[in-house]
Amino acid sequence: MVSAETEAEVKAYHQLQAEFNHRCQTAAIESELTIKRGKVISTICDQARWADLVVIHLAHLPRPRPADRLLSRFGTLVRRCPRPVLAVPDQPASLNRALLAYDGSPKANEALFIAAYLAGKWQTPLTVVTVTENEKVGPAALQSAQAYLEEQGVQATYVQEQGTIASAIIRTAQLYACDFMIMGGYGYSPVLEIMLGSEVDQILRARQWPVLICR
Repeated sequence: MVSAETEAEVKAYHQLQAEFNHRCQTAAIESELTIKRGKVISTICDQARWADLVVIHLAHLPRPRPADRLLSRFGTLVRRCPRPVLAVPDQPASLNRALLAYDGSPKANEALFIAAYLAGKWQTPLTVVTVTENEKVGPAALQSAQAYLEEQGVQATYVQEQGTIASAIIRTAQLYACDFMIMGGYGYSPVLEIMLGSEVDQILRARQWPVLICR
């Protein structure tokens, strides 16, 4: 708990607690609310060590300018967080059909493992897309994902796309009526991300789907 400094803060905490309890009870979800003071990113990352997943509202994405990416707290959170981050836009989604964006990288492999778990645990229909841009990612990546999923007994639809990565992923999600995405986190070093941008940010800025970002 937090020792509040003002009466207004105490009232706000009580209102937040009441609303949280009401929503969880309505949805029949077991829950616990903890309110903490401190630096937002550091506190979230510290608390995340005791959880499996961090869920955050998709409200403060960096704009395309390098200066905005430099100051992005969302990108810092994703890089530092020890657990996968589910970024949720304003529009709710049922999470019934998943799209896995896969390029064979270590972070994409983490996304592959989680996608396999979700598809096996909840029988979630899964589409896997690999995008070839300037021949950086070839068919072998998609074949590798297929081999792993088949070993896990997971059926999926496999799509090989070409072109700009973010646009191809968004196009595939729309074509196959996916309502959430699973993908690896930021692939470049922070300096290169600032200069070049990120497919992750481009997809998040579309604000069409919840996106599960894996480390």
